[in-house]
Amino acid sequence: MKKVYLLVSGLLLTAGAVNAQLATQRAYMPFEKNTTPSRVIGLTAEDRAPGDVIVEDDFSDFGNWDIYTEGGTIPEWELVMTTPADLVDYVDVFTSPTNANGFAAFNGVQYLLDGSVTAIDALVEYGSAINCAGATAVTLEFFMAYRAFNTDKVFVEVTNNDWASFTAFELFPSMPTNAPTEQTRILKDITAVAAGENNVKVRFRFQELGADPDFGAGYGAMVDDFAVKEAWDYDQEITASYHRSGLGVFMANGMEYHFIPEDQITEITFAGETQNLGGLPATGAKLNVTVAGAGTYSGTSAAVTLPVGAADSMSTTTTFTPAALGEYNVTFWFDGTNEEEETSNDSSYLNFEVTEFIYGRDNGLATSSIGNVTSNTGNPLLIGNTMDIFADAQLGAVDIAVSNDASNIGKLIFAQIMVLQEDGTFLYMDQTDDHEITSGENGGLITVTFEEPVEVTAGQTILVLAGHYGGATEARFRLAQGVDEQTVLGYTSGATDPFFLTAPSAVMVRVHTRSYAGVEETLANNFSVGQNMPNPFGDNAIINYELKEAGNVSIEFVDVTGKLVKSINNGSQAAGTYSVAIDANDFAEGVYFYTFTVGAEKVTRRMVVTK
Repeated sequence: MKKVYLLVSGLLLTAGAVNAQLATQRAYMPFEKNTTPSRVIGLTAEDRAPGDVIVEDDFSDFGNWDIYTEGGTIPEWELVMTTPADLVDYVDVFTSPTNANGFAAFNGVQYLLDGSVTAIDALVEYGSAINCAGATAVTLEFFMAYRAFNTDKVFVEVTNNDWASFTAFELFPSMPTNAPTEQTRILKDITAVAAGENNVKVRFRFQELGADPDFGAGYGAMVDDFAVKEAWDYDQEITASYHRSGLGVFMANGMEYHFIPEDQITEITFAGETQNLGGLPATGAKLNVTVAGAGTYSGTSAAVTLPVGAADSMSTTTTFTPAALGEYNVTFWFDGTNEEEETSNDSSYLNFEVTEFIYGRDNGLATSSIGNVTSNTGNPLLIGNTMDIFADAQLGAVDIAVSNDASNIGKLIFAQIMVLQEDGTFLYMDQTDDHEITSGENGGLITVTFEEPVEVTAGQTILVLAGHYGGATEARFRLAQGVDEQTVLGYTSGATDPFFLTAPSAVMVRVHTRSYAGVEETLANNFSVGQNMPNPFGDNAIINYELKEAGNVSIEFVDVTGKLVKSINNGSQAAGTYSVAIDANDFAEGVYFYTFTVGAEKVTRRMVVTK
């Protein structure tokens, strides 16, 4: 039954404007296994010669490394020959090039599993001073695996005065909680602290100071193949890449969309960030972007000179407007006037798709899920993404991706649309009927429809929300790639102000820019069609219909994309009352529309199949 309220939990908040002042809250997600394969990036080609090595260590001699903690903490790094079993289950098998020789690992999973979480400030240090006196530019390299949990952090730190002072580089600073493990070769420019110094020391730190048995400890990290080298003369690293539409509409830098309906196509700006890791200024440094697939594009940014160690962001001087349905494959890379001497860290890739009517910001790769935020546990929750509207449209349905947790089955979920007003408030527009999650659809996309389409106009910003009603266990919505802060918003029970997630991931909710309304009210003069009974159904259903005069009867069943799934031709029938039996085995779970055609007249109704 549809509940026409923003949230229902003791206090009923009626539809209306809500204050858009954003209250920051951190969303904690239950400890869960990494279900997405590790992303391994940044490996050097075998035919490349390395830079001049000052020191390197593959952890084959554990005596070269010191392990200790700070601030009285107890958990420590380990020096191991194989990936600890806990990390295999919740991070991944370590795939460094020389992992068989041994490596360093921090296993936070063991503390989470037994609930004995204490503050963590654990270090593993290369035990000898490194002489960089003859080097004018120095690069630190190592191979690392990491998967972020909640408040844990990892650093590499460098000193030239026995830790009286040091430079700390946070690693994976923007990785969202529960995102897939990254296994990557990391390069850091340590020229400022190491060049010309003869007492350089390096250590790795795993830190989690919250000491919360439910949300602390973190998964862990692994390190191998440590090297300090004289820097290449010319080496740019790509540190970020993205595509944006709607610059200055809701966000100054726009937002990214990975599913773009034909009626919302607009120009796309490509941007990237780079750092000069070379020993000389990078003259003519620029971003290059190519698009292949359903359409093609080639563009570059303006060229700049990057001093040693400097970082900058750049965008292409031309935009790209897709012109055809299909998938677009985007490649980003940086180069300069002088040929890059290290090419493994120059490039990145992404995809987006132009669809008939599906509009979404997630990239389709689920990384984790969310059921609630800590301050609202057990209560109703709304959470979703902001999206800009570039052309007038009718919003008829929302796809909501749910996790495969068995506890989802039987839970009620719904979707809601809000529109940003000129005064900075969000205005409630409409909410779908409740949908009960079934076992067959659990873990996938569930389509919920509006009784009447939500009318939106060009220039507006909408908030597309997935909702549940709380409980001892809560329905869990899937999350995808990391996105900009303040573009993932939600409402806790009874709240009139939305919160935003810090270091957010896109909620996997996608709106349909087409209407499904009115199909159940279609009338015909010479026949009538009843609603399939029961509806929803999981085994068999009956559709009753009555002919006032003889006619040829045919029935077509289509899914929400308009694809024909089943057709029935009953031929010529005399006036009278009839019924047709429908077998759920002929359909996957989901929403369908069936159209009776009798002569020149048609009647369409909606049915839901659950299993």
